[in-house]
Amino acid sequence: MKKLLALLLTAALCFACFSVAVFADEEKTQMIPVAVKVPAGWEHPCLWAWADDGTNAFAAWPGEELTAMDGGWYYTYVPAFVQNLIVNAGNGTDNAVQTEAVPVEAGKAVWVEVSEDKTAKISYEAQSGKIPEYVETFVVHAYVPLSWKNVNMWAWSAPDGTNAFAAWPGAAMKEGEDGWFTGKVPVWVNSLIINGNEGSVQTKDISIEAKELWVTVYEDLTYELSYEDPAKKAEDVTVHAKVPADWEAPNCWAWSAPDGTNAFESWPGKALTKNGDWYEITVPGWINSVIINANEGKIQTGDLSVEKGKDLWIVVTDPDNAVVTYEEPAAEPASTEPETAPATEPAAPAEGGSNTGVIVGVVVAIVVAAAVVAVIVRKKK
Repeated sequence: MKKLLALLLTAALCFACFSVAVFADEEKTQMIPVAVKVPAGWEHPCLWAWADDGTNAFAAWPGEELTAMDGGWYYTYVPAFVQNLIVNAGNGTDNAVQTEAVPVEAGKAVWVEVSEDKTAKISYEAQSGKIPEYVETFVVHAYVPLSWKNVNMWAWSAPDGTNAFAAWPGAAMKEGEDGWFTGKVPVWVNSLIINGNEGSVQTKDISIEAKELWVTVYEDLTYELSYEDPAKKAEDVTVHAKVPADWEAPNCWAWSAPDGTNAFESWPGKALTKNGDWYEITVPGWINSVIINANEGKIQTGDLSVEKGKDLWIVVTDPDNAVVTYEEPAAEPASTEPETAPATEPAAPAEGGSNTGVIVGVVVAIVVAAAVVAVIVRKKK
């Protein structure tokens, strides 16, 4: 009987663990709609979202660009774990506008209305028309000849021929500050054409996999396809850091500015490993900004701008002072005792002069020396 009870208890525990794991996986994969209404003049509104534990919903600031729908509303989808939102606009540039962090209930569809003063009102009851159903997509990046205008992409599923967009030349691609155009296509497409000048110039059919990709198009309409960002193929680099003695368990947070791509999934980043006099960590070579932090991210340096592709040595004096070099700083020389000046003999008296002064001087020197010895002996005690 005891064996049977033990087996039943074990089975129950396994089922409970399995249920928790399944629920956690569902929370990560389930997508929740967020509808947003912004003031007039907020161009290219985006949504940044994260969980209380620091896990970000999107790879880089300013987050996911919102898609327009009827009634002046925009929408996107976020993972069910999201508990905080920031609505922003202006493509993350210096003249961008944004709300403060807006706490929301995880796993619930939410409507966010942003006022002119950048405050946000939230509701969990529908405030707009029906939000389109979620369709999983991936990002397509294209770099095209400078003569191309109105860059678009056409995508479909071969061989059945189902098109992703209603009509040629397809969906418009948005140009970024780095010269790359971006757009999104459904994950079920496997064929792509990049075109420009209202569809009058185009690549040949490009067979693709359903994951983020980069297409470089040349003047002769040939192309190069990559599933890795060409700008981020730099070799990894090592960050070395020295921190104050009361900075416990130091971490490194690193990213690429101004696009905001983070090297690590969530704050405070990854732990540095002690190696001799330095803490160390390996980071991607494309990062150009670093923060050293400690005590579970509660204490940190400011943003440190660094050169791409170079090993770093960072000496942190306090949160406001950190020095970055690209070669290991020379070790501080060990302190040495100052040399004792050589004793000098009393000068001989002038010819015909008296020795009295010399004798008095010698006596005074002896008395002083005795006093010094006495002091030294007292100190030793």
